[in-house]
Amino acid sequence: MGKIRYVSVWRNKWITSHASSIDDFIKTFEGLARMYMEWKEMGIKLNPDSDIGGDYAEFYTDDMDVAIRAHFTFYLDEDETTEYLETDTGEQVRVPEEKLENSTI
Repeated sequence: MGKIRYVSVWRNKWITSHASSIDDFIKTFEGLARMYMEWKEMGIKLNPDSDIGGDYAEFYTDDMDVAIRAHFTFYLDEDETTEYLETDTGEQVRVPEEKLENSTI
């Protein structure tokens, strides 16, 4: 059995919906470029088989700590006390509390 891949799906739609000036566009895209450079340095990869052209790019890592630092976590349903990660198989994995306490980016 292979390693678990933790995933984050990135959607490009609405990225600049808040923009009211060219400076807003610059700020948004500079911030995204920094984030992607950090992800690359952490070893996060782009799944080339994801629906990139259809506005849904999937990024992944097999390291839970990296996924947490990169903010791949989410809350499930209305439970806003427990964070989860999604795997490439669609499974939601509960993040242990001690992992969250030690995460920094």
